[in-house]
Amino acid sequence: MANVTTNLVNSIIIPADQTALNTGTAAMMALLQPYFVTLTDEERASLFSLQEENLVFTSLALQQAQSLGSLMPPALSSLVTNLSNDLELQQQLAEFENNFIKQLAQKTADTKRRAGHEAFVGGLAVYKIIEALAAVGVDSAQTAYDILKVRFANQGGNGGAQPNP
Repeated sequence: MANVTTNLVNSIIIPADQTALNTGTAAMMALLQPYFVTLTDEERASLFSLQEENLVFTSLALQQAQSLGSLMPPALSSLVTNLSNDLELQQQLAEFENNFIKQLAQKTADTKRRAGHEAFVGGLAVYKIIEALAAVGVDSAQTAYDILKVRFANQGGNGGAQPNP
């Protein structure tokens, strides 16, 4: 078992900060709402993604259409405008995703993982103490041990073996 005295994450988000985060997130979502679409699972699977090769091709297609100018049929002018707008929005959102969302998601996941690990290690320490108290006959400890040992009941052994987190 890890050292229970080592606790790298020992804080909570205070209510005022939680409120500010919720308000800020809601504001960010409201700002982005006009630019968002919602896709079905089938659409996500069927739509092209703009990875490197497709991005280069799309950018070149736009450049060529713009350079041809009047040679492009007038009926296609909206196609070129839409292509330009779609490409710019995709790039803006990619930049936002890469510079902010991915970092935020990774830092959130890392901190959540660390806090969860430390909480579980603390829970295991409490479990071991209660197990020892129950083993020496402390009545109220036996009830607590019976409640907690259920977590490890299907892992083989005697129910008090070191669990595998």
